[in-house]
Order: sequence, then structure tokens, then C-alpha cells
Amino acid sequence: MAVPHSSDEAQIPALCQFCEESNIKWKCINCDLFLCQLCNSRIHNKSKASKDHTIINLKDCGTEETRSTMLKADLQNIPCTIHSERKCWVYCNNCAHPICADCSIESHQKHEYKQLDAVFNAIISAIDELKRRIDNDIKWYEHEELNLEQLLSDGDKNFQDTKDRIIETEKEMKDTISRYASDLLQELETKWRPQEIKIKRELSHVVKNKDDLISRKVVLDNTLQSRQSSDIFSVSKSLVKTMPEKSKTVINLKKTKFFEGFKLKNSKSEMSAVFGNIKIASNLE
Repeated sequence: MAVPHSSDEAQIPALCQFCEESNIKWKCINCDLFLCQLCNSRIHNKSKASKDHTIINLKDCGTEETRSTMLKADLQNIPCTIHSERKCWVYCNNCAHPICADCSIESHQKHEYKQLDAVFNAIISAIDELKRRIDNDIKWYEHEELNLEQLLSDGDKNFQDTKDRIIETEKEMKDTISRYASDLLQELETKWRPQEIKIKRELSHVVKNKDDLISRKVVLDNTLQSRQSSDIFSVSKSLVKTMPEKSKTVINLKKTKFFEGFKLKNSKSEMSAVFGNIKIASNLE
């Protein structure tokens, strides 16, 4: 069975790697072993080979102090990449990596050496400084992210509000124009219909009299063309000599004319004056 450790390490055993019976409490950095309380105090700590080893409590694992302790303890156990049985003891400044004693007398004789712990501390300091700068930049980017997201939200809301107002104004103007046009059409209807009725009435009277006269004329023409004198005597009995009364009504047509108002020529300045325009508003309330 294994129990989870810190997020950047693999799982660690739940039982002591010495006795394999008791729960673990300690870790030897040098041996890379997990120990219970009894095995640590009675076996590991009393061994001459491990008297100088670094032991940490598992509850402290994951802290910055523990990480630093583990890394420093690991300096004594860096294996040489050339001589696998040897441990690195100095840092070759020319080659920029740790070397063992054999390397120092073979391929690095005339190179400049530095103490491992000095280089290690310098690297840790550089990493800490870089981490500090990264943390500061992350905070700046997080703040900038929130600011831009807020700007995007505010801008989108402003865009939608302005768009809705333009559409609303367009509808209001269309409705207003439609209502006014409807009123004008109703006014036109009111002015024309009485005249139309009067003209149609007079037209009907004129047509009726005309048709009547045409009918009478046909009868007279037919009579004159007749070869029988008796027909003429017969017609004379029913002959209507009076003429239909002509209307004395005088109709003066009252014409209407539509005078257009201010007609837009699709000029931006004209449209702006009538409909409205868009401007950048001041940030000051």
C-alpha cells in the first residue's frame, strides 16, 4: 500500500522499509528510505554509516525549508556522469557541471573549480529571484486579465445598449412617419370623397339625359326613314318635344397637392441632424 505525498513527488510507502510492519514517520535523505519511529531511533541513528545522514519528519515534507534541506543533502550524492561509482565533489566552471575526483585529474586538470555548495547556493538564489519576478509578473497579468475582462464586459454592454437605442429610435421614427402618413392619407380622403360623390352624381344625371336623347333620336331617324306616311302620323301622337333640363351646377375641382418636407439626400450630416449620431462619451460622470 502507498500513501500520497506532495504534488511534485511520487507516492511513498505506508510501511517502514526496514521492518515492513510499522507506519512510517521519517525519511532519510541520504539513504532515500522511509522509516518508522522505532527503526529510526534503534537502527538507523545508531549505525556509523548513517550517523551523519539527514533525517526529516514526513509531516514537514513539502515545505520550502525541507526542500532546501533535501537538495543540500543530495549534494553529497551526485553521481558522476563519467565514473558511475564516484560522487561529484567540485563544480567545473569551464564545463558548467559537477565532476568527481577522477574527472578533475583526467579531463579537467587545467579548468577552474568551484565549491559545489557555493555554486548550488548561487543557482538557488538565481532561481528564487527568477521565481520572485515570475510571481510578480503573474500578479500583474492576473490584474491585467481582470481589467481587460471587465473592459470587454463593459464595452459589450455599452455596444448592446447603444445598438438597442439606435434600433428603438429607428422604430420610433418609422412609427411616427407611418402615423403621420396615415393622417395625411385620411385628410386627403376627407377632401376628395365629397367632391367625388358630387361629380359622380352629376355625371350620372348627364349620362342619363344623353342616353335618353339618343334613344329619342333613334326613334325619329327611324320614323323619317319609314316609307309609310301612317308611321309619321302615329309617331307624332307620342312625340316628346320638351328637352331634359340641363344642370346648372358648376363644379370647381379643388385639387390637392402633396408638398414634400425636408427630403434627405443620404448625406451623413443630414442624417445625423435628423436621426442622431454616435460619439465617444467622456469617462467623467
